[in-house]
Amino acid sequence: MIGCRYFRRSILFPFMLGLLAMVACVSILFPYVWVDVGYITRPIWDKQSEKFDEVLVHYFADGMTMQDRCEAHGWKVYNSSLFTSQNQVQTPRLGRAPTLYDAVIFSVELDMLEIRIRETWDVVDYFMILESNSTFTGLAKETVFANNRKRFEFAESKIRYRMLPLSPLEKGQSAWVNEGRMRDGMTDFLLESGIRDGDLVTTADVDEVISKRTLELLKYCEGTPETIHLQLKNYLYSFEFPVQNNGIWETGVIKWKRGTSRYLHSQISNILLSDAGWHCSFCFRTIKDFQFKMQAYSHADRVRYTSLMKAHHIQRTICEGRDLFGMFPEAYSFKDLVTQLGTIPKSSSAVGLPLWVLTNRERFRFLLPGGCQRQDALLS
Repeated sequence: MIGCRYFRRSILFPFMLGLLAMVACVSILFPYVWVDVGYITRPIWDKQSEKFDEVLVHYFADGMTMQDRCEAHGWKVYNSSLFTSQNQVQTPRLGRAPTLYDAVIFSVELDMLEIRIRETWDVVDYFMILESNSTFTGLAKETVFANNRKRFEFAESKIRYRMLPLSPLEKGQSAWVNEGRMRDGMTDFLLESGIRDGDLVTTADVDEVISKRTLELLKYCEGTPETIHLQLKNYLYSFEFPVQNNGIWETGVIKWKRGTSRYLHSQISNILLSDAGWHCSFCFRTIKDFQFKMQAYSHADRVRYTSLMKAHHIQRTICEGRDLFGMFPEAYSFKDLVTQLGTIPKSSSAVGLPLWVLTNRERFRFLLPGGCQRQDALLS
């Protein structure tokens, strides 16, 4: 017995030593392997934090009056006599509906901002645009919107703009600190712009385009929730690559209340309205913009290897519909993990997309099926 114990110990020690050496070697040669292990095992140790007690069916069809649409959701239309029929669609003329502020923190996404403003022009009262001279990660950047404001002359009457300088990140601080500063800055901007209790504010990133019909519903119907999240269809790189999941939910609309309301991008309601718009992530016109965004946003730590930044890699990844960072999907069940692995199936449909994209097909070719080649790919 003593001999057996001694033998087991004599075998166990070198085995453990070898195992530790192997782990150390793997960590040195492949420093990000444990990140991948974390993504693969996420269904075991993590759960989605968001939970919605009520998911509202979104009722809409061409020809429905505003009254029909409100009543379908269990709400009432603001004084139906204030609506007039144009081309068989009931559209608002005057009324006591709340003022709608579309508030956005801007970085470089000029195309998505233009599409967003054009999509919601008839229903939004003010477009609140806040940008900084540095990125969330602390990199200096141009004030892209200010430098290209002439492009948005068509919307000047509704645009409210502010530039908010960001302080350099201190040692140990993450990009989320600067993102929080910008969101607090937007709250202050709204307050200083004269927002009143009961007015509506969207909390959506630039690439989260809420549909016109969704904002009409929330603005012109009485009895809507004080806060509500919007389910947006998910797309990657363009509308050619619809991501097969339940979309995103972070986008929201709040009825402003002084003293308590803040501009946030986290769960603020347990109610979700389905099919409310489009989230087009990394939908950039140029490779240069891809490279900038990869280093600038709050998940910049996903750039694990310098090769990920090379133009030919980015271009190939876009056209193949693969993950730009070469990472496993963020899934909370093994079923979803397996489903989302690999390339995203291409779609040949352009039905149900933002109107401005479809009526300006040549300008926005890079966002439509068959247009994956970026204009500066060969020059990079």
